[in-house]
Amino acid sequence: MTQILDWRPEPGEVVEFEPAADREPVRHDVPASFFQRAHLQSSAANRAAGRRQSPWVALAFELEGRADLDALTDAWQGLARRHEAFHTWYEPDSEDLPGFRLPPDSLTVRPVRVGEFTSADDLRAHLHRRIDERTTASRLGFLAGVVRRDTTSTVYFAIDHSYTDAHSLALLFHEIRARYRAARGNTSVHLAPVPGYLDHNRRERERSASLTAAAPELAAWSEFLATGDGGFPGFPVALGNETGELLPGTRLQYPVLTSAQARAFRAYCAEQGGGFGAGAFAALALAQWEFTGNDVYRVLTAVSTRAYPRLLHVHGWLVNLAPLLFRLPASPAFAGAITAAQQGFQTARAAYDVPLHRALELLLEEGSISAIPAIPPMASYLDGRAAPGSRDYLHADATILTGPDNASGVSMWFNWLPDRADLVVSMPDTPEAAAGVPKYLDRVREIMLTASSRHQRGADR
Repeated sequence: MTQILDWRPEPGEVVEFEPAADREPVRHDVPASFFQRAHLQSSAANRAAGRRQSPWVALAFELEGRADLDALTDAWQGLARRHEAFHTWYEPDSEDLPGFRLPPDSLTVRPVRVGEFTSADDLRAHLHRRIDERTTASRLGFLAGVVRRDTTSTVYFAIDHSYTDAHSLALLFHEIRARYRAARGNTSVHLAPVPGYLDHNRRERERSASLTAAAPELAAWSEFLATGDGGFPGFPVALGNETGELLPGTRLQYPVLTSAQARAFRAYCAEQGGGFGAGAFAALALAQWEFTGNDVYRVLTAVSTRAYPRLLHVHGWLVNLAPLLFRLPASPAFAGAITAAQQGFQTARAAYDVPLHRALELLLEEGSISAIPAIPPMASYLDGRAAPGSRDYLHADATILTGPDNASGVSMWFNWLPDRADLVVSMPDTPEAAAGVPKYLDRVREIMLTASSRHQRGADR
């Protein structure tokens, strides 16, 4: 996970893959999901106010040799026709967010040569500008391209975050490479039709419409909001943002554990009745207690809403934020913290399909819904080792790109990948955050490393 300003693509010939359709789009009646609505409306407000933003996510990876444009064209066209996320959209500048779709077979893709770049900075600036331009266009608002060189070529893709998530980008990495190899070898790639994200949106609206503030599905949210000072939890160290406004952000990337250390850490957590994710949250909670004396840990955590196997192949933003809450045992120690975190995480997971915005709409006082941060502080755990093609991430230099960070609080992503486990942190770019956040995270990492070493020592006996 890399900010585009920190990305250094090698120069080369830039080619874009331009989508077009020979038929006009038609309206559909499926409302945007709650997260899509909040995201698209926030983006529209920023545009109207003239604020620069980058509400997109992107993927870049390497292909060996000089990319075959015919094969890549075929790959992008096949993918765009197969997945609803690339031929349906919502008009973000209309208040009711009307939805549109194109018939998939009307969609074509053609390569457009942009030119040769000899400077990495000029290339990055060009790609940043083009990504911002294309992903803010509602109709076919994505950008696909390649930087061609004789030895390696960099494939890149970007789309508004409303239509993708990390799981979707992993699917794209795997499918584009499979389609590319098949096209180059004049063979067929057999990929079954997949459901679209609009069905997921429709089901979300139908389920959430019947919820009331007293619904048992909202019990975890009620407890979360009633604990401590209520509302959203603060961070254990000062961030220099007492008003909670959205500020320019900065990003830290911590290599937490090697592959062997991560496996040992997971084994230690299993001995305490928890998983890797529970161990990571337990380390966050224990460090919080050491810094503040607060033995109750609260955070929003990202959970997948891909509840059924058929949803695993859907491109879209199928993610929710769930309320994670647990109390450390008396005389807190890491082993007991893992058990408490696992129980809290299971409770949070039970609320995976209650949309954040709908829960707060029902539980907060009237008008308080506007107080939800544009970027809610959160902590995410993702095991990326089982994703299709994940063994090739390192060799292909697969990278998720984002625009320049904005932050009001701290967001954290624990990622367990085939070669390591790391922690990516987005925080306000303030002197207070720069001084305090790394100290807290260093302690979190120390707790995790100690547990990993403890298990390794026990295994060696």
